Order: sequence, then C-alpha cells, then structure tokens
Amino acid sequence: MSSNSNDTSTCVALIMGQKKLFCGLTVASVFVLGFYQLALRPALPDDGDWSGTRDVPGVLLQLEQKLSENRDTSSSSNYKPGADLLAEDDISSNRSTSDGYEPLKKIYPELYEKIPKTFHKRYKNPCFMDHESKKLRCLPYFYLVGMPKCGTTDLWAKLVGHPQVIDVPKEPHWWARRRNGWTKTPIHQGQVNRVRQMTKMKDDSSIEWYFNWFEAFAGSQLKKNKEAVCGDGSVSTGFMSLENWRGNFPGSKEPPFSLADLMYTLQPSAKIVFILREPVSRYFSAHLYNGGNGTDSFSRAARSTVKCMQKCLEEYSDRFCAYEPSCNQVFRGMYIIYLSDWLKAYGRDQVHVVRLDDWMDEPVEEYKRLLDFLELDPISDEAIRRIVKSKVMNSQSKKKKSAGAVSNSTKKLLQDFYRPFNQRLAALLNDNRFLWDYG
Repeated sequence: MSSNSNDTSTCVALIMGQKKLFCGLTVASVFVLGFYQLALRPALPDDGDWSGTRDVPGVLLQLEQKLSENRDTSSSSNYKPGADLLAEDDISSNRSTSDGYEPLKKIYPELYEKIPKTFHKRYKNPCFMDHESKKLRCLPYFYLVGMPKCGTTDLWAKLVGHPQVIDVPKEPHWWARRRNGWTKTPIHQGQVNRVRQMTKMKDDSSIEWYFNWFEAFAGSQLKKNKEAVCGDGSVSTGFMSLENWRGNFPGSKEPPFSLADLMYTLQPSAKIVFILREPVSRYFSAHLYNGGNGTDSFSRAARSTVKCMQKCLEEYSDRFCAYEPSCNQVFRGMYIIYLSDWLKAYGRDQVHVVRLDDWMDEPVEEYKRLLDFLELDPISDEAIRRIVKSKVMNSQSKKKKSAGAVSNSTKKLLQDFYRPFNQRLAALLNDNRFLWDYG
C-alpha cells in the first residue's frame, strides 16, 4: 500500500523496507519530541514491565503508549480525532523480527520450532521440506484478513480466478480460532473433517493441522507449479486478539501484542489484504447475515451496542474495547484500531487496503492494483473483465431489499459513533474517501 502524500512535515523517519526516507521536522514535531523528553520519558515502563501497552522500539511508538493511556478515560463522544495521529503516522515498512518479540517465543514455542525462518527458494509460495515427516509443508503467500461483511467473499472468488492463485477453501479460521481450540464448522465442514482425519488429533489447534490444510487443498498444485501461490481468507484473523493476553501479561491495559505481531515474527514476508466498507452498511449487513429480521431490530441493536461501547470507552482505551468485544457487531467497524496494528507489524509496503466502493465501481483497475501488490503475473484487461464480471458473491441483496432502508435516526447514531474512527483512518491512509462523507 502506498501513500500519495507529499507532506514530509509529519514524520521523523519513515523506513520503507530497507530504504530510509528521512522527512523534515517541523517546529511542531520538535516541540512534541521535546515534550516527550522532558515530561513523558520518566514515566515510560521499563523493558520488563508489561503494565504498559506495547513493547515496541522507537520514540514515537513509546509516545503512543502515553497518548493511549491518556485517553483511557475518554468516551467516544469527547475523543478528539487526530490526538494520536503522530503515532499512527509512524508506521514503518518493516521491523526486525527480533525487536521486542521474545515473550511471544516463550508463549508459543511450537510455532517457532515448526515454522522455519526461511523457506524454499524454488517456490514462490512459502514452502519448506519437513525432514521429520518428509513432506513439503506450506503456509499462505497472502492473507485476506477482513473485514467481515465488506466483500471478502467476492474479492476472494475473483482473486482465485487468476491462473497463479490456487482455489483453496477460503476460511480455515486457524490463526484466530482453531489454534485456540475452536472446533465449529459453520463453513467448510467436509474440508475440515478431511484435514482432521489427516492430523488425527483431538482438536484443530496444532500447526500440523494448518500445514495439512494446505497439503490437502494446494499441495499437489504447488509441487507442479512452483510459481503458484495460495492464500487464507479467514476474516477472523483481522480483528481478533491473541488469546489470554491478560493472563500472559498481567496488569496490561490492552493487548501488548496483536495477532499481527505473532504472524509477522513467523512470516515476515506475508502479504496482507484488507477490504473495507462504509461501517454503517457493514453493520446492517452483518445484522441481517446473523439473523436480524429488519430495520426495527437493527435500530434496537444499534442503540444497545453504541451505549455498550460508549460505556466501555469511558473506562478503557478504544483498543481494549475493540479487542475485548462485549458489544456485538459495532466494534468491527472501528477499522483504524485493527489496521493500525497490522501496519505497525508488517509496514505499509506489505498491507494493501481496498474500499468496497472502488471494488464495485472499478473492478478491473482494483484487480490490477491487487495483482501488482501481490506480485502476480499480469493478465490482459479482457481476461480480468471475464473474471470480475461474474456474479457478486454473498451480497444478500434479497435480504436487504425485503428489510427496507435503515432509519435516519439510526443511521445518524452510528455515523456519529464511527466519525472519529473514520477521521483517524482517513488521516492514516491519507485518503479522505475513508471519511465516507459523514459530514
């Protein structure tokens, strides 16, 4: 994902991959850093103190910790958008996989033992030979991580239409759910049972299960075509926290590490894709998908969940409330929280963001941009048009038509709630289209 901003006054040093682009310091930036040195530094936690929020190197990210703490008691109604844009703008292209991540290696030793630091150079997809099992083991080349009800199913269906992308089942839900003991099969029941027979374990939590998923549905094609790739389209990956973070890091006010951090240390070259939708329509679509029967029930749900989230935000940080969801669907539209964590882990060069509006209006151009980001072989515009003109997947158009329009009062309630998060998102991405014209 690239930024079109020409304003170099808002950053100190933006590290893009292995290239360093040094940006000018304005008087305001110098003042902020001076304030940090004089007022904040003595209060920052020591390296071994997990009562803070995040052990990530860099002066600006330490400053973000204090900014986050300062807004712990702020409600969404009086939160000032842009208060932490300094931290959100300090997102480098990559971080060293050894910086500050040692606790993760102690909590998840199996992952670091079973997943190698390097992969087979002959394969475009990340694969390696497991000398114990004598099998070729593979992980996804890319992750379509969300968000739910934002068009991921349609984007996935078109993406696997590219000749290089293997059509594996979209959502194994391993990183965020099965790895933690979840065994449900809302989708892919037959495929899940097939992999269970291969793994022969009581649940789906082992990395062997995940390896077997790609062996079962992509292994033979990857062996035949070393330029082929496969992905993981589990939408739970984008918004769920690491399990038991409060038990693993006592005293933490919010998750010290994200799932993105864990995955980055294990697969630092993975490519991450988000597709985002105007958050009120996303919420309404999720409401209908999960059994809501119309606009009246949606209005009741909206009032209840906004009240719930506002109460949470009065006591805790927005990041805590987003990752400890007790307020049903409303939190999933707080895109800035999740996207910031993925950008801080993987960097701007490895995270690509698509707006659903653009995907629907200009699918050919968006498809070409996506292929470029994924470094897949270009195909003709005619071939792309054949792929993207197929039926829109999982659109729920009939449900929406029968449900009717969302009331103006409910729409305003939700727009007022999401507005500050949209403003931060638009500033982070340097793209005002992510304001969704709330006014």
